Amino acid sequence: MIGYTYFVAVHGALGVIALITFWSAAMFKKGSPKHRAVGKVFLLAMAGIVVSGIPLVVEAAFFRHQPGVALFLTFLLPLTAQACWVAWRAVTDKRDWKRLVARPGWKLAKWLPALLAVPVLWVGARSGQMIFVGFAFIPLLSYINMHRFEQKGPQRGNWHVVMHYQAMLGGGIATHVAFLSIAMKPAWRWLSAHTAVPDGLIQAFPWFAPVAVATLAGVYLGRKYNRPQTAHAKSNVSASALTE
Repeated sequence: MIGYTYFVAVHGALGVIALITFWSAAMFKKGSPKHRAVGKVFLLAMAGIVVSGIPLVVEAAFFRHQPGVALFLTFLLPLTAQACWVAWRAVTDKRDWKRLVARPGWKLAKWLPALLAVPVLWVGARSGQMIFVGFAFIPLLSYINMHRFEQKGPQRGNWHVVMHYQAMLGGGIATHVAFLSIAMKPAWRWLSAHTAVPDGLIQAFPWFAPVAVATLAGVYLGRKYNRPQTAHAKSNVSASALTE
């Protein structure tokens, strides 16, 4: 495909920016001007990654004739976009959760990754691709959580903080998976050729290690921000919901 190398270069450059700004935003104090500014750069870089990933799907599907790769990339792009959109809108709509769930972007972020997960799960189960199977469950769980939020509304006053960091961790998974699976590919080849580490483990590590780390980070942040509310705090959330 004409321009394919260019799109790959842009995709990779944006990935480097996303990786740097992800950790930079994490190090700055939450809500500070630096945190917000760097976080915006991260989300813009991720948006560019999603857009520049479309030609990669076209290349895999129509020029390299790799339907499985094309399907998985088609699945990953909306999944990445979902995380970034929710991270952004959880902050902009923090005072009006009903406005958030009424946005067309919410519906798209809720439904599209979940629908694409179905063929990915089916292909993964038939071919024994555990990476396909494992990642297919992520948007299905996201769908359940988003649907529950629509039906019950926020259960705590800082719901937007919880939703924001959970979505940002999702974006971080995408960033680190790309870095480990693409940029670190020579290291994995060397490891496969010179050590006794099973190839299956080497292939799975770049995909599931970021998920495991993000899960642990989510547990830590959950203890900090997602604690059970007191009766007084719950009444404040209920009162604010009634006034919306």
